[in-house]
Amino acid sequence: PPPPPPPNLAFLFHWGTILRISSQRKAEGCCGSQRPGDAYAMMKLSALHGTLQELQAQFGEVSGWRVALTFAGEQVELAAARQAVAIADLSASGKISVEGGRAARVFDEAMAVDAGGLGIGEGLEAGPCQTYRLRQDQFFLRCDPGDEAELIEKLSASVPDPTGSGDLVTVTEVTHGWSELALIGPNSTELLSRLCGLDLGETSFPDLSARTSSVAKTRQLILRRDRGGIRAYSLIGDRSLAAYLWQTLLQAGKDLGIQPTGAHAIGGL
Repeated sequence: PPPPPPPNLAFLFHWGTILRISSQRKAEGCCGSQRPGDAYAMMKLSALHGTLQELQAQFGEVSGWRVALTFAGEQVELAAARQAVAIADLSASGKISVEGGRAARVFDEAMAVDAGGLGIGEGLEAGPCQTYRLRQDQFFLRCDPGDEAELIEKLSASVPDPTGSGDLVTVTEVTHGWSELALIGPNSTELLSRLCGLDLGETSFPDLSARTSSVAKTRQLILRRDRGGIRAYSLIGDRSLAAYLWQTLLQAGKDLGIQPTGAHAIGGL
């Protein structure tokens, strides 16, 4: 039988805050006249969708993505994030790479920030997104689901003409090729340290830092961005490795109280 229709909720994301707005699904747009379940066929799915289904996740729609809203209940998941470690699939977040000799100037003009002042591995909050400098000529931008199209347009408008400047700057959306797993909670550093040799100490890896490293023998971009004063990391890597990495983290974090966590609890932090 077809899956049930999506929950009667719309979600607005603003830096991890979910504003739940009850709405009636009217007969409009591409999904208005479809049979129950057809809307899911048109949604974008994380590489972890099947894995999360097996964990009995409750799903909803966020900016065209089918995302896990909760597993064990919001309060249980909030408690894990605050007292132990929560693991969440945030693959729906927008991800953009900007490369080139004048990439910093493109960011400065498009986002009205001093991206050029960032050192390698440093990040900042830039309007509706986070920006990290990965190399002298490469920046990585992470934003909430659905914001990436506007940001790409904004960044692209600031790219100089290479025929005049001699500098080629590329703006590339990598949302669909990369997964994002989040570890949130006081035990998140201990868990990540079991699978990664990176020094995660406060001095060497403070909030809004970025490093590329091996995690469980997979190459991951590790971002630190604390949530509500709680230590939090994002592991961003090839989507084909997402299920393996998820299961490995769950196994390694059993004694640390790891808890699969959905968007409702993430928004409550």
